[in-house]
Amino acid sequence: MKEKFYLPSDEMAFRKIYKPLVEKEILTTVFRPGQRLCNDFRGYCPEDIVKAKIIAELGSDRAKLAPKFLGNPIKFIKIGSIKAIKIKDLKPADFKGSSPDVRDKQSLKYHLGLIYNLDPASLSDETEVTRINFTYLKIKKNRKNGQNGKNEKDSGTLSRSFDACKNSSR
Repeated sequence: MKEKFYLPSDEMAFRKIYKPLVEKEILTTVFRPGQRLCNDFRGYCPEDIVKAKIIAELGSDRAKLAPKFLGNPIKFIKIGSIKAIKIKDLKPADFKGSSPDVRDKQSLKYHLGLIYNLDPASLSDETEVTRINFTYLKIKKNRKNGQNGKNEKDSGTLSRSFDACKNSSR
C-alpha cells in the first residue's frame, strides 16, 4: 500500500475547472475513490463544515507533494449525506448536483481515472466510491474588518479537527 500524507479534514479541494461551479453554488455532489467516511483517512463526517479550496498546483501521494491552493477558501460548505457505495449500485439520482462531466457510471469511472490518475483496468462496476453531498453556507462579512464571519444560524465552529472526527461517537 502506498504511503499517503495528511491533508486537513476541514478542507475540500476542487480543480480549477470546477471553480465557477463552486462559486455559483451549482456543484453539490462529489465522488471520491474508495471509502472516505467519518472515521476513514481523508474522510468527512455528516454536518462537518469545511472550506472549499481551489487547487493551484496538483499534489501527489506518490511524490509526497501536497497540493498548493489559490488564496483563501472561496466558500464554506456543510457536509450533508455521505455514503460509500459500489459504482454498480449508483442510481441516476445519485448524480444530481455533480459536475457536467460526471452524469452516469461510465463518466464517473473516466472522471476518477483522470483526476486520480487511476488505471482504467482498476475501475469497474465493483469499485467502491464515496458520494458526498453538501450545501453552501452563507458567510457574512464582518463590517469592522472585512473578514469572513460565521453564519448567524451556525452556532458551531467553522471546522472540526481530524481527531474530533475520528473520535466521534457516530
